[in-house]
Amino acid sequence: MGRFRFEAVILRRRIPSSRNRFLSRIAAFDLVWAGISPAVAFLVRDGRINSVHNIVIYCGIALGVSIVIFQWFRVSSSIPMFFSGHDALTLAQACFIIVAVTVALLFTFTRLNEAPRSVPFLHMFLLLSGLLGQRALSRLLAKRRFGNTSVFPGKSFENILIIKASRLAWFFSKMVEEFVSNDSRIVAILDERPWLHNRSLNGYQIVGPPDNLEKIVDEYAAHGVEIHKVVIAARRDSMNAETLAEVGAVCAAKNLNIEWLHEKIFYSSRVTGDALQAAAIRNIPAQKFVNGPYWAFKRLLDFAFSIVGLIAISPLATSVALLVFLDVGYPIVFWQQRIGHLGRPLHLYKFRTMRASFDRNGRPIESSERASSIGLFFRRSRLDEIPQLFNVLAGSMSLIGPRPLLPIDQPKTASIRLQVKPGISGLAQVNGGKLLSAEEKNALDSWYIQHASPLLDIKILFLSVLTLVRGDRRNEALISAALEEEIG
Repeated sequence: MGRFRFEAVILRRRIPSSRNRFLSRIAAFDLVWAGISPAVAFLVRDGRINSVHNIVIYCGIALGVSIVIFQWFRVSSSIPMFFSGHDALTLAQACFIIVAVTVALLFTFTRLNEAPRSVPFLHMFLLLSGLLGQRALSRLLAKRRFGNTSVFPGKSFENILIIKASRLAWFFSKMVEEFVSNDSRIVAILDERPWLHNRSLNGYQIVGPPDNLEKIVDEYAAHGVEIHKVVIAARRDSMNAETLAEVGAVCAAKNLNIEWLHEKIFYSSRVTGDALQAAAIRNIPAQKFVNGPYWAFKRLLDFAFSIVGLIAISPLATSVALLVFLDVGYPIVFWQQRIGHLGRPLHLYKFRTMRASFDRNGRPIESSERASSIGLFFRRSRLDEIPQLFNVLAGSMSLIGPRPLLPIDQPKTASIRLQVKPGISGLAQVNGGKLLSAEEKNALDSWYIQHASPLLDIKILFLSVLTLVRGDRRNEALISAALEEEIG
């Protein structure tokens, strides 16, 4: 379950920091309904308005809270025609928080003396129902306006049978309805799991197992429905070999086209960067020294020092954040995806030091014009790295360790550097930094992992401060030792 949730999260990539906007749109209906739904809740509860003054206060606070929460969740950003279950869940979360915060504020100042205890529940129900209802109506009207196309009488269609009731099958059925409904029709779905028979997926009946393909094709033919194509919505390795052989024989005998849906949609066979990364991770050799006692203790030290560090430098961090906001604007934090522990995607955070890549008219801005003296100072002094303490606190990074690399900079050969959490600073950064080659950095990172100790980490912390003062300097002796050890 945890792995599924992790994979589901990374499916939605974050937008570039320069594309973020401080304020998002709020639909007029959302704003109006957020203000009047509490009054409707009072009216439903009592059948009449008893205290106009208290209701006005409740509605005013609810409206103010709604504006903030709507901005935070960007509830009006979704397109009604494509409103999804994910959008509905986000809307429910936003409504719950709106009512909870409203009640908390009112209880603090008025103890909710004039509001029956059932009003917040009615408020929550009405607010969510109204927002969902408006979106459902908008989607229905949009479908009627754009989704219906005329069908010529007597027009022949390509009739399709789908094998495997899967999310891919659901996606394919929606694509057929949206784009080729005038040319193709899905007739039914076949699935080998008995408990799914006579149920439906997106309205299409699951009529039986794939083993009965020939019989089902003949039954539809007897009713005047000729099947033209069989689409398999599953990977080859997930299907029973005997079933595949049977399906192939029937399709060949009846001259039916057969398609593997995942191959049809994702036709490219090239190896992507993510695939190469995953292969490299699988080939990382197991190293006993990574599982030593210090590595288990290291997480506790990281957690403790990150909390202390965040508290200690909070005035400095606040000052830097304010200067960034005045210098380059909102948002003040920049993220960059790099390769983290065991090859997992890592969102590395920094204070922004560059202005947006494009001006208001969409024209690109030269890098020399985007940089500012304040931003350059923050980069030289490493003050832009302060937000990475939150990475350490969350457990995706360590204070000391190999610096996380961009996918393009990751060594092609399997490396032990991915077996440990990346660090804000590391051995390579204090023994040459930008003066090192990629091979030298990798050798120093490997050397650190094999010799990690509390004393070495303290030394790196001290050298990190020293490097900020004096700049990067190569340690030729350590670099040579690391290279020789890696070769050996």
